[in-house]
Amino acid sequence: MISTISRLSRRRFAPTPRRGSVLLVALLLSAVIAISLGSFLNLATQSSQLSYRGFYTGSAMNAAETGLEEAMWAIQRRLAGDTGVWNRAGWDLQSNGAVRRSINLGSVSGGATAEVKVFVSSANLVGTDPFVIARGIVTPPRGPAVERWVQITLKKRSRFSTGLVARDLITFSGNNAFVDSYDSRLGAYTPNSFANRFARGSAGSASIEVDRINFNLGNADVWGYVAVGTKTTSSLRVGPNGTIGPFGTPQGTVAPGHVTTSFTANFEDISHPPAYTGAGAYNITSISGSITLPRAGDVAADDKKFYYNVGSINLSGNNAVLTIADNVVIRMTPTSGTAISVTGQGEIAIATPSAGKTPSLEIFTEADVKIAGKGVVNSGRPQAFLLWGTRPQSRTTAQSIEITGNGNLSAVVYAPNADVEMKGGGNSGAVFGSVVAKNITLTGNSTFHFDESLAELDAGEPLGMHEWNEFVTFADRELYRSLMRF
Repeated sequence: MISTISRLSRRRFAPTPRRGSVLLVALLLSAVIAISLGSFLNLATQSSQLSYRGFYTGSAMNAAETGLEEAMWAIQRRLAGDTGVWNRAGWDLQSNGAVRRSINLGSVSGGATAEVKVFVSSANLVGTDPFVIARGIVTPPRGPAVERWVQITLKKRSRFSTGLVARDLITFSGNNAFVDSYDSRLGAYTPNSFANRFARGSAGSASIEVDRINFNLGNADVWGYVAVGTKTTSSLRVGPNGTIGPFGTPQGTVAPGHVTTSFTANFEDISHPPAYTGAGAYNITSISGSITLPRAGDVAADDKKFYYNVGSINLSGNNAVLTIADNVVIRMTPTSGTAISVTGQGEIAIATPSAGKTPSLEIFTEADVKIAGKGVVNSGRPQAFLLWGTRPQSRTTAQSIEITGNGNLSAVVYAPNADVEMKGGGNSGAVFGSVVAKNITLTGNSTFHFDESLAELDAGEPLGMHEWNEFVTFADRELYRSLMRF
């Protein structure tokens, strides 16, 4: 009996191959789960580290931008005449530029600290355009520091980087009105060849209202570019014979890439200067016949300019010429009516540079201006004649500036609250230079030739950012590491 039971027990409880297989599968599954859990934990750890590094990367860029702002503030102070700005506020003036060795920006979330180092080339702003390098550094509690290197190049801003700029309306009409460009640094405009005639003319309306810029006018052409203040080009109309684009663009078409939207511009009022007094300042009731300024016996002010308070300029007689022989600044005393009238054989002639002199004329006027007759002749140098319209926006009526008939105007006009009308009634009426106004109208045979050199005319404007680059690779940073080793 016992023997029988023993045999039954051994038969019932003896291990089988199937039970061993289950154990092996369980062990394998446990190993897979363990590996998966380990991989997941490692991935989570790496993701957390990447997240922190990404956060610190953004913080390093914020630090670099803070350094750029500090540099721009110091640069503008230097431009304003503060010669000691590089000797205080943490700056150190060196032979190759100015440096801020470290601006401590304090703690960043997660226990990291942030700082920025800044280098400014050409700190005295003489010669080449300056550049700024900002090195933002975030040092976390563990691991290497995170850095972002940013460089900006600065250029003097200009109100005259666009040929025609209107706060509101630009209108082209007539059969032969057109816009193109040239560069006075290369010599005179060449109407019959491409030696100094380019399809880089430009016209822009900063108004955000629809239908505020209008090219739907006969044969009017813009050989170059157009900018509108609206977000779409719906406010831009080109007639069947109108053209916007490079030379050779078919009539009635707009070349791709030659129209931009959301155009903006600043239209600050120009203050009318107070009456000129002191050395180099003179009063003239009116100019109505041939005269040369400066007159014999007139003495220049300390800045080598001659200043005149003038009641009116009326050149309408036979060969009535106002000749400008040196650097002359005229303040027109009337605030209404017509301050300047050039008609008939009248002419304003700015002498050709010679004997170390570069004659120029600068006029400030709030009253109206009418230039016809022979116009303004200044050897094709628009920068030699600056016309400032000083009527403020608070006045209910706009200032009027007219260039009519065969009159030529070679000038830089800044009159943000004026209606500027160019009427080319003859075959030779033309405007050379740049015009900024409230409304601009070209009619008849008027032609406008943008002088590209005026983009370099700062006229007292501050420096602005021209290029922005980030040094991402080791090779990029290595080029400037010697400048940033402080």
